[in-house]
This record gives sequence, structure tokens and C-alpha cells, in this order.
Amino acid sequence: MSNALEWLRAIGVAGFMFFLLKGIGWLVLFWLISRGVIRKRSVAKAKLRWRKFWQRNK
Repeated sequence: MSNALEWLRAIGVAGFMFFLLKGIGWLVLFWLISRGVIRKRSVAKAKLRWRKFWQRNK
């Protein structure tokens, strides 16, 4: 039982760290777009490329 709880705690910490870093990444991306470092047009192009990639793999 102790091993199961340790495993769940490890998964919880890893999940928290994943979503924390993902959220920080999104905030940095939007900040860079607002400052003009990254253009909205280039983000839109990348988004379309990813969308086409995922549609092909389904």
C-alpha cells in the first residue's frame, strides 16, 4: 500500500510540474507576441501546419 501511495504522489508532482511549465510557456508565448518579438502571422502559420499534421495522423 505504501508503494502505491508513493507512486501516486510521484505522478501528482510530475503532472503538476507538467501543467505548470505548460502554463508558463503559454504566458511567455503571449507576452512575446504582445511585444512584437513573434508575429501573429507566423503563429497562425505554425498553427495551421500543426493542424494539418494531426489531421493526417488520424
